[in-house]
Amino acid sequence: MVAGRHPDDRHLTELIGELCMKSTEFAALWSRHPVLNCTFGVKYFHHPVVGQLELSFEVVQLPDDSAHRILIYSAEPGTPSEAALRLMRAGAQQPAAERAIQDF
Repeated sequence: MVAGRHPDDRHLTELIGELCMKSTEFAALWSRHPVLNCTFGVKYFHHPVVGQLELSFEVVQLPDDSAHRILIYSAEPGTPSEAALRLMRAGAQQPAAERAIQDF
């Protein structure tokens, strides 16, 4: 999004160019990714414990000129991604001592 808002930023352009040259994966992703107004969509994550997650996202721009944003992620109800988020939340609520014992 920053690249879309600041297309003349020399340092950012150089960084993107370097990443494209050094990573074919980045170059492929960059070539098809809308960067100016990408304010909603679906993102895919891999969590080391719960596995693959497919989450919808929405970007909320704060009303000031700070360029700060809030990203909101959610899973569709009844999906494996929702179950994975619930599992992660349950693990986060567990006391640290209990988690350490289970990891041992």
